[in-house]
Parts: sequence; C-alpha cells; structure tokens
Amino acid sequence: MSRIAVLMLLSIAITWGKVKVVTSTSDLAAITREVGGNLVKVESIARGSQDPHYIEVLPSHMLKVKRADIYLKVGMELDLWADKIIGGSRNKDLVIVDCSENINAQEVPAGKIDASMGDIHRFGNPHYWLDPLNGQVIAESIVRALSLKDPENVAKYEDNLRTFIETIRKYQESWSVKYADLKDVELIYYHNTWPYFNNRFGLQVLDFVEPKPGIMPTPNHVDHLVKLIQNKQLKVLAMEPYFSDKAPNYLVQKTDIKIVKLAPSVGALVGADTYLEMIQYNLDALQSALGDD
Repeated sequence: MSRIAVLMLLSIAITWGKVKVVTSTSDLAAITREVGGNLVKVESIARGSQDPHYIEVLPSHMLKVKRADIYLKVGMELDLWADKIIGGSRNKDLVIVDCSENINAQEVPAGKIDASMGDIHRFGNPHYWLDPLNGQVIAESIVRALSLKDPENVAKYEDNLRTFIETIRKYQESWSVKYADLKDVELIYYHNTWPYFNNRFGLQVLDFVEPKPGIMPTPNHVDHLVKLIQNKQLKVLAMEPYFSDKAPNYLVQKTDIKIVKLAPSVGALVGADTYLEMIQYNLDALQSALGDD
C-alpha cells in the first residue's frame, strides 16, 4: 500500500464517528472545538482574516456541508451567503443552527430601512460574539445541536460546556481588573463591528471612518474626523485588518492618532488563535496603544 493511501486511511480513521460541523465563521468553529473536544470535526467557511459579510460561495463549500451533520450560522443577516451553500449541499439530514437565536441583540433599527442607511441589519448588529458572555450563549446553542446528533455523548458535551463557561467567568473577572483603565475611553473605529465589545468593557465610540456602515469615507467625512480627533484629543483609531488603510493613514498624517489593528474574528491576526485569546488580544492592543505616549 502506498504512503498516500496509508495517510488517507489514517485520516478517515481519525475522523470516523466524529460529529462533522461546518460553521460560517472561525469564531463559531473555535467555540465548537471548546465544547466538542475530540468528539467533533469542525470546518469554517470564512477565515478569520476575511470580512464575513462578503464570502464567495464555492462548490467546495457545498461539498463540505453535504458531508456535515451540523451547520452553524451567525444569523442576523450577516452570513446570508450561507443559505446558498446549505441549499446547494442538498443535505436533508443537516441540523441548521442560528447561533444568534438567544442573543440580546443591540442596535436593532426602528422604522423603515433603506439603502441610504448603508449596511444596516434588520435584526440588530450581528457581531455579538465579541462580547465574551455571548460566547457562553453561543456555546449553549452548539451543545444542544451536538447532543441532538450525538446523544450518547451528551454528558461529555455538557461537562465541556460547564468548563468553558467557568473559564469565561474567570477570564471576565480578571479582565475587569486588568483592563479597568479602558472604561469610558473614547475612540474611533473603522466599521461598526464593536458595540457588544464596547458594552462589555466600557469603551465609548465617538465616530467611524465609514460615514455609514459599508460606505467608503468621503473627503468631507475625513475632514470632519480630523477636527473631531483634534478637538477631543483622541489617541486611537481601531480597525479590522481587511479594510483599506488609506483614510486611516491620512488621519495619522494630520493628527496624533494611532492606528490599532484589532481581530474581529479568531485567526484574524497572529496571537488571536482561540476564542478567548482573540478577546484578550484586542484588550491588550487597545491598552498598549492608549498607554503609549
């Protein structure tokens, strides 16, 4: 038997009997690994370094889902592209979970929504995983799905869930002390990714590089930001790694503001490799930038 054949058989043996989970984002995949452990095989459609709003649907994505037991969606209209993947997979036995189902949504718009408002989501801001306490809510939804597909291992999943929740609690207690100096700090973000994160850690956003979500900044808006930064003596402009640096670099040239790259998802930046590492990476990055003179 050839070496390639042996490796293929070994790979099949390793994954045999595991619950196969496909997720829209790396964050949902990371939390699944926490509560599923060695009982699950997890793949994410979007990489952490990609903007999850805009994912090109490929035949390979449908093939992954065709072989899956569970699909985990972000929901709140962030990953609408997932519906095309799920439909194209023709997997009638697939359990589909909207992980936003039990989230207390922020920024739910009131009244009529139209294109002039930019990329507004009807059911609220969809970046809920950036509050670590929402990580617990997500984990609970995942464990319910795993238990449905693999009832023989319910006790193990529930034990992993308790461990994960306890770990989040301990981290949160530590963070509330270590990063207390971030409370009420004012800053600018590139995109409106961070309301759940801000709410959890007490940060105050004054404006965005985008005049409206998903809309490129105009010269007038950039000039407005220059004046705001100068008047408020703002120190930090925080942004995701996949957006253009053009406007932020212009603001750096015109003011004393610093650009801080944050990880909006697991794997977006080196050092943000697990769910809780991602949260801590962002807190460390902000604290470091705000503490520098």
